[in-house]
Amino acid sequence: MPTRRSFLLGGLAAAAMQFAPRRGHGREGAAPEAGFVDLMPEFWRAYASAEGAADRARALHDAFFAPRASLYASAGLKPGIERVARWLPEFDAMADDVRRLAAGFPAVHAAHVRRFARALPDFDHARTRIYLLPSLFAFDGHLEPGGEGLPLFIGADGLVRYHGSSPDLSVFLDHESFHLYQFQVAPGLIGDPAPPVYGALWIEGTATYASERLNPGAGLLHVLLDDAALAGADAGTRRAVASAMLDALDSTDEADAARFFSAGESGPFPARGGYLVGLEVARRIGRELSLAELPRLQGPALRERVARELAALATGQA
Repeated sequence: MPTRRSFLLGGLAAAAMQFAPRRGHGREGAAPEAGFVDLMPEFWRAYASAEGAADRARALHDAFFAPRASLYASAGLKPGIERVARWLPEFDAMADDVRRLAAGFPAVHAAHVRRFARALPDFDHARTRIYLLPSLFAFDGHLEPGGEGLPLFIGADGLVRYHGSSPDLSVFLDHESFHLYQFQVAPGLIGDPAPPVYGALWIEGTATYASERLNPGAGLLHVLLDDAALAGADAGTRRAVASAMLDALDSTDEADAARFFSAGESGPFPARGGYLVGLEVARRIGRELSLAELPRLQGPALRERVARELAALATGQA
């Protein structure tokens, strides 16, 4: 079963994966700006050199993945030869789209950094470490606590597989960067390996809300990271999720984390319902607090406010 943290800090794909937190990461790649490490140029060279090899998966593994085993371990992944072999045929079919996305990603990220800094000027991007790399479809984005930091791993292949050939990178990056902002200004809650349900709701709800606020032209589908079931949920479903979360408000049980935040769950309401209800809660509290103030709401005051808003949502109050 996935660890609790992978529900909360992984992207759409990572929420359904099993991860074991690891420590330490490498220093591979060149950073065109502070904190950003683009490993895709090195990957494409290895991908090209493996073409025509008798055992192509092994050649690619040995040229690219094996030398970076410690880095992948810090993202909770072990890219063995068999896994590379299973991934490679599907990746080949989308390689052109991944190449196009990866080529444009540094410029999109640089623009994102400037725009995010205008919205939240106290966020220090230089304190973050962001890796763009092939994730073997394990995730689109994944944050893995390690030591003093919270590195962000972005899977170029995962972005294409789970969001299509032209994903809304602005929404995606704002969501993930808001998690990094949470870690900088209020590390206690987001650093908790097993937060209560109300805390998990707040972590994901405010990140989803921030991506909506910073991208006013984005539709709900993109804000919810292209989860069509969540975006199409009706009022009754939203009330049911809110009521269930209210009943489990203080739970730190991994089963409740899965129920509300895992993409791999099935049940009476859509998987990852906590993201949708968290967005609704954050919208309501965001009428009174700025984006910068939201992650600073913590402890008993946060619990009381989340409980109040969940109760209102569960009974259909505006």
